[in-house]
Amino acid sequence: MTTSREHFSGAEAQAGASDVLLAEAARHGGDAEVWTAWHETDELVCRAAAVERHSEVFSGATALTVWAEGNEGYAVRNAPGATDPALVTTALDIGRVLAAADAAPAPHVDRAPRTPAAAPLPRIGSDATARLRALTESTGDVEVELRARADRTRVRLHRAGTGPAEYDTGVAQLFARVTARGDGTGYIGHQIFGRTMEGVLDAAERTELAELVGLARILAARPATAFDHDDVLVDGRVLCRLLTLVAPAFLLDSVLEGRSPLKDSVGERVASPGVTLVDDPTAADSPLPAPWDGEGTPTGPTVLVENGVLRGFLSSRRTAAEAGAPVTGSAQRGANGEMTTVQPGHLVLSHTDDLGTETRADRTVLHVVQANGAHTSNPITGDFSIGANAVLVSPDGTRRNAGNITLAGNVFELLRSIDGHDGRVRVNRSNNSFVAGPGVWTRSLTVGHQEGA
Repeated sequence: MTTSREHFSGAEAQAGASDVLLAEAARHGGDAEVWTAWHETDELVCRAAAVERHSEVFSGATALTVWAEGNEGYAVRNAPGATDPALVTTALDIGRVLAAADAAPAPHVDRAPRTPAAAPLPRIGSDATARLRALTESTGDVEVELRARADRTRVRLHRAGTGPAEYDTGVAQLFARVTARGDGTGYIGHQIFGRTMEGVLDAAERTELAELVGLARILAARPATAFDHDDVLVDGRVLCRLLTLVAPAFLLDSVLEGRSPLKDSVGERVASPGVTLVDDPTAADSPLPAPWDGEGTPTGPTVLVENGVLRGFLSSRRTAAEAGAPVTGSAQRGANGEMTTVQPGHLVLSHTDDLGTETRADRTVLHVVQANGAHTSNPITGDFSIGANAVLVSPDGTRRNAGNITLAGNVFELLRSIDGHDGRVRVNRSNNSFVAGPGVWTRSLTVGHQEGA
C-alpha cells in the first residue's frame, strides 16, 4: 500500500512558499502565520452494479494572518503554496479596517514538525469499486445507490520564528440511498463515516444495508390504519440532525454575542441525569482526526455536559481571551482557508441507560427513523418542526409503516427529557464538524400524523 506521505502532489515543491510570505510580512513590520492545506477527493457513484460517476478532485488554499500596528489582518487565496506579496498588503489593509485593538499574536507553541496519520488515508481503489458494484446489484423491488467519497488533507501551519508543523488526515464517507416499491414508494438515506473505506464498506455489508432495505420495504407498504403508540424512540439519524441545530448554543462566541440560551447556565442542569456531551476530534472513533485546530491550538476532549450539568463551552483563541476562559482548540477553518470560526470537531452525546431497541413488552413503539427536512427551526430558541418517517413496532416485534409524520418540539427540552438510549450510534456531518449520538427514548416531542399518508 502506498503511504500518505507519497501523495499531495506539489506539497513538497511548495514547502518554502510560507517563508516568502513570512519574510514579506516582516518587511512591513508585521508578525505572521501561514496556514496551508492540500485536498484530494475521490468520489464514486454506483447503482445497479454499475459505476455511474468516478471523479478525482485536487484543491487547496493558503491563508495568511498578519499582526501589525496592534491589528490583526487576514487574507486567503484558493491555491496551496501561494506566494503573492499582495496577500500581505491585503491582510494589512483588512487589519486597519477592522482595527481590532485587542488582537494579540498567539503565543509561540511547540508543535511536532509532523504528526503521523492515525491510519492509512482513505481512497477508492479497485477493490473498493468492486465491492460497491456488488452491493448495488438489483434485488427486484429495491434499488440501492451508493455514493462513496474519500477525502485526504494535508495541513501545514508556519509561524514566524518557528519551524512549520504539519499533519495528514482524511475521512471515508458512504451515502446509501435505498428505494423500495410496494403499495407506494419507500425511501431512506443513511451516511456512514470512518477513517478507511474498507471499514465503512465492512459496516455497510455487515448490518447497515440489510437494515436499510428492510426499512425501505416497510415504508413502501400501505400505512397502518391506527397510529396509537405508547413510547417514542428517536433514531440516532434524527437525533444527530437535531443536535446540529442546538450545537451553536455550546459555542463561546454565541455566548459572548448573547445568542446562546445557555450563557448563564454553567454548573446548572441542562439535560437529563445520565446525559454527557463531549467534543473530541482526537477520539478513536472521530472520523476526521486533527492534532491541532486552525489556529494551531492542540485539540483534545472538552466536556460540555456531564451527567446533565453544563460544564463549559467550545472556544477559539480570541473568544477565550475575551471571556477569560480556557482555549479548547475549536477554531476551524473552511476548506478554502476561511477565517476561523468556533465549531465542534466530533461532538458526541451519550447516556448511561441502555433501554434497548424498538421492541418493548406490552408497549407499541413509534420509531422515528428519518427526518425529511426542516419546516421551521430556530438555532437560538431550539424550537423545531420537521417532516419525518416512522415505523410502528408491536410488542411481538411486528413493524408497520406509520406513514408521514411531523415531529415538533424544542431541542433543549429534548435534552432534558431523554430517558435512555438504544445503543445504535449514528453520525451526521456539517462541513468538517461531526455530531454523533444514539437513538433516544423521550417524552418531550409532539407527533402529528398526516391522514392518508
